Amino acid sequence: MSSPINVLWGNIVNSFEQANESSLAMHLKAVESGLLNREIDYDNGGEPAKGPHADLTTKKIYLQEAYLEHLWAFIYSVFVIYEEGVQKPIINNAFTGVVEFNTEILRRAKQLYDWSISLAEKKTEWDRNLPNPQSHSNDREKFYAEKVNGIFQKSVSYVLFHEFCHLTQGHESYYLGFQLCNLTEADYADRIQLENEADEFAFNMIVGSHEDEKNRWVNGLSILFVKCSSLLLTRSLQGVKQRSHPDLDTRIHTALARLDLKSEQSQFYCWYLCCLAVNFYLLKHGITRDQHTYDTAEECFFAYLNQLDSIKFEGSI
Repeated sequence: MSSPINVLWGNIVNSFEQANESSLAMHLKAVESGLLNREIDYDNGGEPAKGPHADLTTKKIYLQEAYLEHLWAFIYSVFVIYEEGVQKPIINNAFTGVVEFNTEILRRAKQLYDWSISLAEKKTEWDRNLPNPQSHSNDREKFYAEKVNGIFQKSVSYVLFHEFCHLTQGHESYYLGFQLCNLTEADYADRIQLENEADEFAFNMIVGSHEDEKNRWVNGLSILFVKCSSLLLTRSLQGVKQRSHPDLDTRIHTALARLDLKSEQSQFYCWYLCCLAVNFYLLKHGITRDQHTYDTAEECFFAYLNQLDSIKFEGSI
């Protein structure tokens, strides 16, 4: 049976090609110059979820069905948990610092979240009784699913443009590194720099430099969800520390800083969303964090970063 995620395939391709006013011409030029294959290599096999990658030989971008399933389910579940379990209680002066799964929509979102992160270990079939992009149990879940479809499509465009950059912006040495043994520290530093360049390229394709605050916020969410989902695909607590890529928490922080949001509302929303994601990462690996009071969501996020630094560099919590 086809995955519910495939109902969005046409939207995914269109979003990638039409991300901004210059993207289609950029695609056509890359194909005509032989830097990019016009076909995306879509894998609907049974392997656990893993992110996209590009093949320097075929010039194709590899995109996995299990990853798309993970990403949509992750975005939906975290978005609903954040809106229903954090934002609404805050507005009503009832937030205790802990999400209480005390409504049906929150409980169902949590079930979907649990499935989304399980795909890092094993691919299993999507339970169609849970929220999905194809069918909806009620109007409220349909409302959230339709919002998530828009975020998700931009999120996929972001990861595709990251790989597009590797193929088209002179990153041949990145692929050469996969074939070499005993890479030096300088080699690893070069690979991390190429990853940072690809992140920046993809960011600029999704978030225009002249966009107003609201559009930067909305488009930036699609990038933040990608970065946060990578944390939850880790199989071990030490997975936040990377060898040939920027550390996962560093990539979240870089995206937040690059968004450069100005309003108090948008800043709080994005910084605290990332706090929630990091907390989910810690909970996944069996760490319960004591509650603390912070003056700002940004301060809270940096407290989380300090804890992750302890995990990365001291092997302790």
